[in-house]
Amino acid sequence: MKQAVADASFCGAWILPDEWSAEADRLLTRTVKGSVQLVVPALWHYEMGNLLRSALRRKRLTVEDMWLGLEAVNRVPLSMEDLPGAPARRRILHLALQFDLSFYDASYLELADRLKVPLHTSDACLKAATKQLGLGE
Repeated sequence: MKQAVADASFCGAWILPDEWSAEADRLLTRTVKGSVQLVVPALWHYEMGNLLRSALRRKRLTVEDMWLGLEAVNRVPLSMEDLPGAPARRRILHLALQFDLSFYDASYLELADRLKVPLHTSDACLKAATKQLGLGE
């Protein structure tokens, strides 16, 4: 089975109607069908929760839609990588500095690079880093 990494900026399209994308929809469909194993760092859940909270505060979602969004996120079959060891954290910081990324964003890049799998993101800087490391699909 193929693996892929996707960050919260990309996966937000699954629950925010104004950010829907065909590419995100295809990844979700392939993940649910079992043809792709989605792998994310543990912080993905926190970022998705914050995305829902922010969408509610900005009136992009109703309270009911926020809760439905959380339920949907919780049903996505994925493999979660816990906090990596010291060598991986050093690599994350190196990537953050090399590509001018937050440590959070670099954690997705490090995970995809370690697994040698595609990284799906909507973040322009992270997309550029992904391309430089050859981690596109």
